[in-house]
Amino acid sequence: MSAVACAAVLLTAACGSSKSDSAADDAPPSTPRDQLVLSDTEFPAGVTKMDLPQDKIQASLADANSYMKNATLTPEECRGAQVDLAAASKDMLAKSSMVAGATNDMNVYVDIVSSQVLDLKPMIDNYAKCAEVSTTADIEGDTIDTKVKTEKLKVPAALSGTDAVAYRSTATNIISGGAPSTRTSYQGWATLRGTTVGVKVSAISGTPDEATFDKFFTDAVQKVKNAK
Repeated sequence: MSAVACAAVLLTAACGSSKSDSAADDAPPSTPRDQLVLSDTEFPAGVTKMDLPQDKIQASLADANSYMKNATLTPEECRGAQVDLAAASKDMLAKSSMVAGATNDMNVYVDIVSSQVLDLKPMIDNYAKCAEVSTTADIEGDTIDTKVKTEKLKVPAALSGTDAVAYRSTATNIISGGAPSTRTSYQGWATLRGTTVGVKVSAISGTPDEATFDKFFTDAVQKVKNAK
């Protein structure tokens, strides 16, 4: 999956915790939104910044939504929630600043800050009911079978007091009956100070380091929390 596609399907779920006790801490940052995402030097070591044009991201989201509507999906009752999550992601990204980077072995890191505050509860409910979903679709003459398993993770301890969530997803793809390929990704959301912070770490093959994801997620949220 391309870096643009990885960013476009940043969909996750979560559980909330207590809110900040300080009204001042809850005020939206005055810092411009594009300065709230992590800078090049704040990404993990070995990650090089990538270009993610906003128009291509929106086009990728439209493709993902169309794919979900037209694919055969099991269990079928999960279709509506999946389509709704794709639509919510599209709306959020239209009001977001985003940066991304990748390592030499193509572990992709994405950080998003949106001025739209997401309601995380529908996402929580979706992944509780649809932790394993299978799809089959025909794309450009190929039949693509995909099975995705999503597992809830503990939110990093440093994010205590923030409405935050984290998940690990494992996707196995088979194209036209070929050999299966498996991709693992970590995703996190947090809502604070009138913003939504979303991060994703995905691997083209293998599994990204979970501790690195935890720090990346924490750093992204703390930057918004500490901003002026």
